[in-house]
Amino acid sequence: MTAPSEAEFQRQVVDLCALYGWRHMHVRRSIGKAQRWTTATNVTGWPDLVIWKPGRRVMFRELKTDRGKLTHEQVDVLDSLRAAGADADVWRPGHLDSGRIQAELAR
Repeated sequence: MTAPSEAEFQRQVVDLCALYGWRHMHVRRSIGKAQRWTTATNVTGWPDLVIWKPGRRVMFRELKTDRGKLTHEQVDVLDSLRAAGADADVWRPGHLDSGRIQAELAR
């Protein structure tokens, strides 16, 4: 079986969020200046998803393939969110397979 791309993995996570009653926000990539991919946010390294459930909590999640590496900016943003008391982490397809993501959404 082929490992999912980051986009496929994100669709799976978003579907699970809906199943468990969580809302999400994703900053989409677009073609910017010089015809290069860019993300429309002023924070380089911002996590892929902000996930929340009213009355429960807010989670910031960077999604990576099992082999994907975090950029320096992504590490910095996740660390700064954690230092502010936020629930910020990285999810990978292996976490879906192990049930970790489902367990976090079910809490």
